[in-house]
Formats: sequence, structure tokens, C-alpha cells
Amino acid sequence: MKKILLAASVAAAVLGAVGSAAAAIMPVVFTAPGPDGSFSGTFGDNGITSATFTDTFTFTLPTGLASTVVTSTLQGASTDVNFTSVTLNGNVFAVGQAGQNEFRFLDNLGVTNGTQTLIVTGTSAGQGSFAGTLAFAPAVRGVPEPASWALMILGFGGVGASLRRRNANKVRFQTA
Repeated sequence: MKKILLAASVAAAVLGAVGSAAAAIMPVVFTAPGPDGSFSGTFGDNGITSATFTDTFTFTLPTGLASTVVTSTLQGASTDVNFTSVTLNGNVFAVGQAGQNEFRFLDNLGVTNGTQTLIVTGTSAGQGSFAGTLAFAPAVRGVPEPASWALMILGFGGVGASLRRRNANKVRFQTA
């Protein structure tokens, strides 16, 4: 979570430095997948001049878990952005902070292979901007680690040994 917030802050600073000339919506730009199949991406909008806005980002993800955060930072009265709603595939983001420095987040949302839709709506004071990051982790398969296998085998061995050592009940019959 800390890495996501740090990346979002850096992206917000970069967007703020670009200026009002870059008023187009940025696409979601993804990094190359790591060895475990995870990757991240950035998105945002800069120089929002309309009083209300709705930005829609569509992108493709494989099956797995997505976590994302979107932030806006007040750098002056005209750069104020207030989020009305942020959703990913219809799932509403939680409010992390509202006011001058806002952020919304969504952690570990299960996504299926295919097109995903991220919608950011809000208000702008004339030159607003926001930035966000999206982190993806592939679905984890239920394969136990070697230590788990060893512990399980040891447990079965212990149960087998205790059954083998059990004393048999001897029955004696007395004749009268």
C-alpha cells in the first residue's frame, strides 16, 4: 500500500509539473511484468478546465487481483479537484482523504481476464489534475510450498507411528 501511495504521489507531482498545455487524458501506461507476473500502471488527467468531469479509462488485465489509488493535490485555488466517484468495474473506491489533498483507493479487487473500466468523476476549479496508479498481481494457485509439504508428511508419519505403537487390549477369560 505504501508503494502504491508513493507512486501515486510521484505521478501527481509529474502531472502537476506538465502544465495546462497537456490537457488530454493520459492512457493507462503499464510496466513490464515482473518474474511473478505482477505489474503496475499509471493514469491521470491534467488541466481539467470544465467544472465537472468524467474520465473513463479502459484497459485489459488477466485474471488476478487489482489494487489502485487515485490522488489529487491542491497546488493553488485553480488546481483543486474533488472526486465525486471513482469506480473500477462498478466497484466504488474507499475514501482515504478528502479536502485539499484527496485520495481514493481500492485494494485486492478480483478481476477476470478481459477489459476493465475505471471511471473517475469529480469537480475542478479550472486547471485541476489527478493521477493514479494501478497494481496487478496474478491469481495465486493453491500449490503448497515445500515447507508445507514437509510438515504435512511429518504429521502423517507421526499419526502412523502413534497408531503402530498403540498397545493392543488383551482379553483374559477366567474359568470358574
